[in-house]
Formats: sequence, C-alpha cells, structure tokens
Amino acid sequence: MNKRSFINRKYFINRKFQLEFSFRFLLIIAAASIAVVLLLFYNARGTMTAGYMGTGVKLLQTGTYFLPSLVASTVVIVIFSCLTGAFAMIMLSHRIAGPIFRFNATMDELKAGDLTRRFNLRNKDHFKELADRINALSDAMDRKVGDIKSRADEISSIIEGLQSVSASQPAWKEELALPLQEMAEKLRALQEDAGYFNTSPPK
Repeated sequence: MNKRSFINRKYFINRKFQLEFSFRFLLIIAAASIAVVLLLFYNARGTMTAGYMGTGVKLLQTGTYFLPSLVASTVVIVIFSCLTGAFAMIMLSHRIAGPIFRFNATMDELKAGDLTRRFNLRNKDHFKELADRINALSDAMDRKVGDIKSRADEISSIIEGLQSVSASQPAWKEELALPLQEMAEKLRALQEDAGYFNTSPPK
C-alpha cells in the first residue's frame, strides 16, 4: 500500500460505533492502570522503605516513597496506552464497521428485490462466515425464484395453447373459457409477484 492510498483511506465508516467502541476500550486500559497503582499501594501498606533523597538517606512509608514516580509512570503509561490503543481500536473497529455497513447496504438491495446481490468482504474483514452463509441463502433464493419465473412462463405457454385449441373446438370453448381465464389471471398475479425480484439469467 503506498503512502497516498494510506492517507486517503476512509477509516471512519460508522463514526459513532467506532468512537464508542474505542472509548470503552480506553476506559478499560485507564481503569486497569489505576487499579495496578492502587493494588501496589494496598500491598505496601504498613511497610517502610529506606532510600536516598538528595544527599541523605531517609526512611519513609513505601507508598509515600514511590508515590511521585508511580504517578508519573502511570500517567505516561496511560497516555501511551490510550494513543496506541485508540489507533489499534479504530483499525479493529474499521474491520467490523465496514462489513456491517456492507451488510446493511446489500440487505437493502435484497429487500428491494435484487437477488443477484452478494456480500463481498475483504480477506481481513470479520464476519466472513456470516457473509458466506447469507450469500448461500441469496444463491438459493435467486435460483428458486428464477425457477418459478421459468415455470410460470411454461404454464403461460400451455394456457395459450389450450386457449387456442378451445377456440377451434366449439364444444370445449364454453367449458374451458372460465377455468382458463381464472388460470390466466392467477398466473399473471404470480408473474407480477415473481417479477418484483431481479434474478440471474437462466443457465
């Protein structure tokens, strides 16, 4: 990936979801860091530590002795962890938000009747297995609705043939006129319903 494509890449697909996802993770990092400091102070309670302070040796409570360095170290660690964690979480959430965005877009197209649409995810995206299962369902629906259209066309040809035959046979014309008319109307309704869906061309 060149530098230009990296800069132009869109990392915020669902900004609200990605920021909330990252913020919660950063809260965990901050809470864990603070918990470590508090745990150290708790375990050090009632203990004394001797150390050099300037030119002399002083005896202080362990918590008081390490407080400045612990606070400074914790602040540095939290800031560094938050910065690196935010970047990592945005990258990770991008792999989640991207597929969700494409799922919604493709599902809207399927709902609108386009059964030829499929989920196309990148190799590193999440939900590959779910995408494969939905694509398999779309394939089945595409095939079955396509079969319904083909069968309806075949039935339409049969009805037209029967109407042609009955027209040339006066004895059958009256008896078959009403049933054939009802069949033709129901078939048109079926073809209209099936025509709502866009299916792949017959193989």
